[in-house]
Amino acid sequence: MKKMNDLRRAQLSQKLIPEGLFAVIVALAIVINVILYILTTAFNLYLYSPYRDDLSISGNTDALFRDAIEEGRRVKISFCQDEKTLSEHTTGGYVYRTALEFQKRYPEFIELEYINILTRRNSKGELVDLSKYQKDMRGEEQSIFKSSVIFESGLNYKVLTDVYTQVGYADFYTLDAAGQTTSYNGEEIMASMINWVLKDEHKTAYFTQYHGEIADIAFSNLLACAGYYVDVIDLKSQEVPADAAMVVISNPSSDFEKAFEGSKVRGEIDRLETYLENGGNLFVALDPYVKELPTLESFLKERGIGFKYTVDENGRRLRNMVKDIENAITSDGFTLVTEYADSSLAESIKKKVSTYDSGSVIVREACALELDNSAKPILISSSTSSVEAGGKQVESEGGYCVGAYSESENGRVFVISSIYLAVSDSLVTNGYSNKEMVFALFENFFSADDMPYGCKIVSYRLDTLENLTMGAAIRYTVFIMSIPAVIAILGIIVQIRRKNK
Repeated sequence: MKKMNDLRRAQLSQKLIPEGLFAVIVALAIVINVILYILTTAFNLYLYSPYRDDLSISGNTDALFRDAIEEGRRVKISFCQDEKTLSEHTTGGYVYRTALEFQKRYPEFIELEYINILTRRNSKGELVDLSKYQKDMRGEEQSIFKSSVIFESGLNYKVLTDVYTQVGYADFYTLDAAGQTTSYNGEEIMASMINWVLKDEHKTAYFTQYHGEIADIAFSNLLACAGYYVDVIDLKSQEVPADAAMVVISNPSSDFEKAFEGSKVRGEIDRLETYLENGGNLFVALDPYVKELPTLESFLKERGIGFKYTVDENGRRLRNMVKDIENAITSDGFTLVTEYADSSLAESIKKKVSTYDSGSVIVREACALELDNSAKPILISSSTSSVEAGGKQVESEGGYCVGAYSESENGRVFVISSIYLAVSDSLVTNGYSNKEMVFALFENFFSADDMPYGCKIVSYRLDTLENLTMGAAIRYTVFIMSIPAVIAILGIIVQIRRKNK
């Protein structure tokens, strides 16, 4: 009786679990993993889930300091708190640990010091004269607080003091528009400031003002990391200063002024023209949803770069907005994954960026640019893109320019038809290379040097599936949904073949 029950159980087991089905499932799992690996390699598709306490540095900083180390130079990093208090500080503790990582990697190059700001004595009990740091190297007043960090090499120094938050050390973090922390950029800031004090001269990037300009603080930090002082300029009342390495026009909402021909008055555009004629650099980020700016747009058009317009049936000029459902990361198609154009500067930037980052550059709500022979493209949309004017599609040729440059004896001009290139959302990401692209632009076009490429960031955002375009998402979803169907079909085939034996 027992033998008959065992035989029945064995027969039932064979019916429920067909012979060879497990082997098929295992083999299928292996195939799926191989395909997913190919997808991640081909499309940079990955799930980024950072470990926040990993503050090790990347080692990409070696190239920045190689010459200084060989020359035997030294850099001192001074904190205005004792070591124990600093190590337990909510935000300063991260900065402290990053500084320790730098000292560990470059022990003969980096020295750390801890100063009691009340007694003005360091950890060795020596008096420290903090008064000399209360003006920057241009003579501008600056404050020294408990959360200040002082970088020093020889006679050169740089002080970072948090003026944005009550918590302290905000300069080492990226904040969004609401003042919330989105990432910790300790390695990048530390490396940039060390590199800063190794140089004897620094020029200034000036932001224009009084036209409703808006600039993300992350962009200002990016300029500082690139070695620029950051300041503002009122072109209505002053010429561009001699120390200007760049003038930035960021998202103006009102137009610039140009003096009438023959007038002795100097307008803002006249001052910009003089600056460029003297070899200046101009960085322009425009919001295509802002009303027309005829004077500024005419000024840029003279340098070969203009917005692309369509005139509707009512005679209105409508800007052509680039849309790309296939290669966008939002369902509306207006947050685009761009490509590098076929131009010498674009190739140079792409080559430099690819050394550190294989990600693409993203822009949001960008207008197509029209270029003449004096200007060249840098960033273009994909071949599947189209343009819309007034919510209606007017072209679908693809390959629209959204970022361009003009270089001549009358200076260098870069124009991006979106304000998204250098905002915190696009700079704080492990899937896109906006930050490296801007650094490479500074280096290859605006003649800056020693950019802090490839530094690691620690993101505080929720886990995100990055670098996944809408087209890839659709294909990926179809692929995942097909897996159960394939397994079911294979199971049925195995069942049928077994019955027919």
